[in-house]
Amino acid sequence: MTRVDFYLLPTHEASARLRFVCKLAGKAVASGKRLHILAASADECHALDLMLWTQEDTSFLPHALTHAADADYPITLGHTSESLADGVALVNLSDAMPARFTQFEQVAEIVDEDPARKARARAHYRLYREQGCELQHHPLGQAT
Repeated sequence: MTRVDFYLLPTHEASARLRFVCKLAGKAVASGKRLHILAASADECHALDLMLWTQEDTSFLPHALTHAADADYPITLGHTSESLADGVALVNLSDAMPARFTQFEQVAEIVDEDPARKARARAHYRLYREQGCELQHHPLGQAT
């Protein structure tokens, strides 16, 4: 059964979601998990690519864009449903539900204070529940 975690950020700041995804990616790498990040657009995918290179001053998170990934990377990025790479965990930043989300053990949805994003998250929650997923929500005290 797929576990779905909804992370609720108390901010409207657009970059907060991406910074939080980078933190999740760092945790995945540290625990040895493979992670795929499904971005909402090519621009968001590019922004995440840059952020993962510069997440910390002294290191980077090893990753690759799925269309360029011939090697085995712990983190892959894409912005289309066709880009979904194999992995243990998926971060869904797209507006749509990933068609093959059940191939992952864990899915993360990152929600901020944007009303449209909240509405999509509620719709996703209902669809995940209908699919029998284990659902968790995590209200975060401060923006990251």
